[in-house]
Amino acid sequence: MSSVRAVLFDFGGTLFDYETVAPGERESIVALAQWAGSSEDPKAIMRAYRASLKSVFYHYLPQPYYLHRDMFRDALMGMANSLGLTLTEEQFVRYRALQWERRARDFMLRDGVSATLTALRDRRLYVGMVSNIDDDQLGHMLELAGVRAHFDSILSSEAAQSCKPDSSIFQEALRRAGCAPQEALFVGDSLQQDIAGANRVGLRSVLIWSDPEREPTIGEHRPQHVIRQIGELLALL
Repeated sequence: MSSVRAVLFDFGGTLFDYETVAPGERESIVALAQWAGSSEDPKAIMRAYRASLKSVFYHYLPQPYYLHRDMFRDALMGMANSLGLTLTEEQFVRYRALQWERRARDFMLRDGVSATLTALRDRRLYVGMVSNIDDDQLGHMLELAGVRAHFDSILSSEAAQSCKPDSSIFQEALRRAGCAPQEALFVGDSLQQDIAGANRVGLRSVLIWSDPEREPTIGEHRPQHVIRQIGELLALL
C-alpha cells in the first residue's frame, strides 16, 4: 500500500459495537411505550419499533443532511402509531434521560481500540473521526468512550451539515486532514453509509465486520479491505 497520511474512523458500530448498548436501548424504548400506556409485551414493542425504524431509515438515507434526533423521533412515533399510542413531550424527555443513563451503564469500546489509536498517533498519522450523529449525542458518547485526546479532529454530521454517504462530510474531513483521498483510510461498519460514501470520494475504504457467524453481504458498495478486529488495521499501513 502506498503512503497513508491519515486514518479516519466512523464512531458507532466501529469503535464500539452497538450490541453492547443494545440492552439499554431496548429497555428505554419499552419503557417509553409503557409510559404511554402500552400493555404489549416487550418483544411486540420492539418488533413495532424495528419495523418503524427500517421504514424511517430508508426514507432519510437519500437525504444529504438531517438531524438524527428527527429520524429517531419519527421512528418512535411510527412505533407508537402502530401500537395505538400517543407520545408526549414529557415522555420523550424521560426516554432520553433513561437512554443516556443506560448507555453510561453499558458502554464499552471494542477490544484494541485504545491501543490502535495510540499506535497510529505514534506513527505520526493524522487521526480523525467522522460520525453520523448530532452534537449533543456525540458529546455524551465521547465522554463515555474517553477517546477524544486520540483524535486530531472529530466531525459530526451536524457540524458538517452533511450525513454519510453524502460526499460533503468526507470532503470536509479530508480538508481538515490536509490530504488527498488516496492518502487516507476510512474505517466504518456500514456498507450503505461508510463504504459507499468513502468509495465515492476516492478514500481507501475499510469495513470492520465482527460477526463470527456470517460473512458480509457485499453488493455494489465494495470495501477495499475487510477487518475483523480494529487492531488488524495496523497491518494495512
